[in-house]
Amino acid sequence: MPRRLVATLAFGLTLAAGVALGTISQQHFTTPPQVHASADADIPTIPPTAAIVVPVSAADLTLTERNLFPAPQSLLTMADALDLDETQRQRLRQLQNEMDSEVTALGRRVLIEERRLDRAFVENNIEATRVDALAQKIASLQGRIRANRLRSHLTARDVLTPEQLLTFASLRGYDPSPQVSDRGDDLDR
Repeated sequence: MPRRLVATLAFGLTLAAGVALGTISQQHFTTPPQVHASADADIPTIPPTAAIVVPVSAADLTLTERNLFPAPQSLLTMADALDLDETQRQRLRQLQNEMDSEVTALGRRVLIEERRLDRAFVENNIEATRVDALAQKIASLQGRIRANRLRSHLTARDVLTPEQLLTFASLRGYDPSPQVSDRGDDLDR
């Protein structure tokens, strides 16, 4: 019983952190960092030191983890309970760092395109086709962010042994039987 309580609390804290980061990042999207003019005045740049926080969708996190596709960060926080070896921990850290780096770069581009769209309205230099093009570009970048995060869940799952995946499910209070059998693992419950 104490393990389940600890797992539930850990999951709750993970979701709370995701919501908090989402709230913080929404502030970044509504009031982005100071933008510096680039050589091309139409393309603003964001200082390399500016914090870029891209919100994690709690729905994505819950859906993927309930279906036994855990996030690398979730596995790292549960590393001891899952009995991850050093190679697994290293791979998950690398995966998390790569994903964070890519998501940050894409988030920076979203902010630049948002600023470009805002600037077009401010300068009264906008028409429907430009709105469509910029909105599609922003949506495409946001889709790439989501896909990047979800791919990291796929890769993170492959780092685990079938037994560790069952332990993850147990610690989170999930029923692993349909998901594990769909994965093709030969595990008896």
